[in-house]
Amino acid sequence: MLRSLYIKNFALIDDITVEFDSGLNILTGETGAGKSILLGALQVALGGRASAEYIRAGEDKAVVQAAFQVDTETEKDMGNLGIESSGDGVVVLAREISRNGRNWCRVNGQVVTLAMYRQAGAGLVDMHSQHQQQSLLNPERHLELLDSFGGEPLALQLEKVTNSYQSWFQAHQKLQRLQNNARDTAREIDMLQFQNDEIEKANLTPEEDIQLTNERNILANAEKITVLANTVKMSLYSGGGKYTSSAVDMMGEGLNALQQLKEYDASLEPLLQSLETALYTVEDVAREISGYLDGVEYQPQRLDLIEKRLDEINKLKRKYGDTVEEILAYRQKIVSRLEELTYSEEQIDILQEEVKEYHQQWVEQATALSNLRKEIAKKLEEQVSKELAGLDMANVDFKLGFEPLDGINAKGMDKVEFLISPNPGEPLKPLQKIASGGELSRFMLALKCVLAKVDKVPTLIFDEVDTGIGGRTLHSVGEKMAQIGSRHQVITVTHAPQVACFANNHYLISKEVENNRTYTRITKLDYQSRLNELARMLGGKDADSVALEHAQSLLNIANN
Repeated sequence: MLRSLYIKNFALIDDITVEFDSGLNILTGETGAGKSILLGALQVALGGRASAEYIRAGEDKAVVQAAFQVDTETEKDMGNLGIESSGDGVVVLAREISRNGRNWCRVNGQVVTLAMYRQAGAGLVDMHSQHQQQSLLNPERHLELLDSFGGEPLALQLEKVTNSYQSWFQAHQKLQRLQNNARDTAREIDMLQFQNDEIEKANLTPEEDIQLTNERNILANAEKITVLANTVKMSLYSGGGKYTSSAVDMMGEGLNALQQLKEYDASLEPLLQSLETALYTVEDVAREISGYLDGVEYQPQRLDLIEKRLDEINKLKRKYGDTVEEILAYRQKIVSRLEELTYSEEQIDILQEEVKEYHQQWVEQATALSNLRKEIAKKLEEQVSKELAGLDMANVDFKLGFEPLDGINAKGMDKVEFLISPNPGEPLKPLQKIASGGELSRFMLALKCVLAKVDKVPTLIFDEVDTGIGGRTLHSVGEKMAQIGSRHQVITVTHAPQVACFANNHYLISKEVENNRTYTRITKLDYQSRLNELARMLGGKDADSVALEHAQSLLNIANN
């Protein structure tokens, strides 16, 4: 609830602090004293439109600050906005308006954006004035109020509807994404299938390109290879030509000589063994090169086939990878992607069935919710009509209008709106279209009395909503406000003593002129001051005994 309101340099107010309490808080005073200014400052403190016009003449800036005592749930909501808790359950909203246009918004001393500031203040106060667009005149809130009035049974059914909707929504979103991509998917499948067929047709094997390249080098240089291999063979083994003796022959002669030397010097045995090993190695090389020569043959047809095969592989390399291994790895990716895309097409069929099933579940749950709402609506109509009768509106017809919503949503299939017929024989009309301010005021009071147990807004403000109401009805209005004040903090501006007498806390707004400047003052009245103020409101003059007696009578009635 609203604990205090601090205002500085706002319109006629120079510097005041008002401490509010629970229950019914009444603001009274002469016309033009500044009652509406006080509520205007509170609206600015809650995030309403701020203008340099509000700044008191001769000052550079105005400050409005509202301190609220809140519950743990509201503190948690503040934390979700990134606003640090004060630790004592108090939320302080402060705005500074400057003539230079630099305005500041703070929550618990933390500078925030105006949007965040308004979000922080939402739900703390519900302001009511004649023909003002407040929460009760917003059809979107009528459904919320009905659901709140329905209590736990309706809340459980609403939860089922919400769960069905969320399941449907998730499946529907996924289906839409797949369907929107269906054309692109088809094109991608065609492209990948072509690439896969091209690579598959090539029938590549790992390192095939390396092997073919080596074979091509041999075939392309067969003549040179033959000459060089013959040279190796002749120099090592055959001899002939410029090689009169082969390496094998000469090493054999050297080995015989070394064997004879060993007979004279046994220390030459290691050299003998080394030369024997070298001879055997040269002989092995000579035999290998001889076999190699037998396999070297110029084959132009085979060379042509290799060139074509390498050309085919190189074309694939330009598209899919630098090596055969990379090409084969890319083909594996293609196969995996094709499986995914094919699965996506299957998923569309599966999701279409899921969407149908979830939609049917939602229809069943939403229908049950709608039926339950209509049962609860009858109870709400009866209770509000009963309250209206106590406000001298017994002939008013109040109903909740139900219309089906297009499509599917988390709150069900109902659009609910409060409808009222002020006079017998007149058709039901939406609440916001009622012309009579007095009737609208009484309806709001009646509805607030019924919804007081479920309405979560802690502070309700009524700005002269009793205007247009007279006679004994005013007493009923005051009684209803006191009734609402038993569950909510109520702050109201009134000119009616029949309403003011019910106050738990009575504040007098007055206007004074000092040194040619006008100041608005606010004073919390004690019992005797209340009597005097009620007497003034009744039209009595100072020390008018008749008016004082009447005022005393009003207080006695209210207390009883």
